[in-house]
Amino acid sequence: MPRPYRYVRACAWSGWIMLPLTVLCWGVLGHNIPPFSPSLTAQELADQIRANATQIRIGMILQLPISVLYFVWGVAISKVMQGAERDNDVLSTMQLWGAGFTTIVFVLPCVLWLTISYRPDVMDPKTIQFFYDFSWFFFDMAYILTTLQTTAIGICFLSDKRTVPLMPSWAAWLTIWVGISFVLETMMPLVYSGPFSRSGLLNYWIEFSLFFIMWIVVAFYTLKGVGRLEREHAGQHGG
Repeated sequence: MPRPYRYVRACAWSGWIMLPLTVLCWGVLGHNIPPFSPSLTAQELADQIRANATQIRIGMILQLPISVLYFVWGVAISKVMQGAERDNDVLSTMQLWGAGFTTIVFVLPCVLWLTISYRPDVMDPKTIQFFYDFSWFFFDMAYILTTLQTTAIGICFLSDKRTVPLMPSWAAWLTIWVGISFVLETMMPLVYSGPFSRSGLLNYWIEFSLFFIMWIVVAFYTLKGVGRLEREHAGQHGG
């Protein structure tokens, strides 16, 4: 009997594995919960990086290989999406590319944060500030790559013609809404403090909370969808 869902369950678990590890490595050890305020002077930022350099280095060293799990998770999401698609695989392909691009959005800033924490004692404060700003601009302003992914997920499952869809409509709408809400990040380069800054109430605390909530919802229904598709396949082939 063919096994089209071999390895998919393991890929689906990668979303659950990556989330707490990212909070620990990227967030806690990397001192990104929250990030250092853009209102700090170059010297003040450099002092913070130097004081926490070892933790930041450890966090980024660990986060870099962890980040690939986002793409692995995207493979599982695409496989479940294919169970809802009928006449083409456009949306599942779009989601997979979105997951791949988002993985790069994780990786490149981590390399930059690792760079400025490697020799912060000999780097000019303005150089540290430049790389830190660049890393956060890339991390936040490349949001459209993740919006591509989340919108494809939502549209796909909203068009699921099953009596009981693989993902409920409220969850599908959540992925679309969260992806579109990232447009608020466009305000980040225009301010140095307040709710729209990289460490502000809207563009950090609310946006990242919504992203992690959506992550949990999608991870739950992806894993649940894999089990359902496995059972359907076994029933159709007498397994």
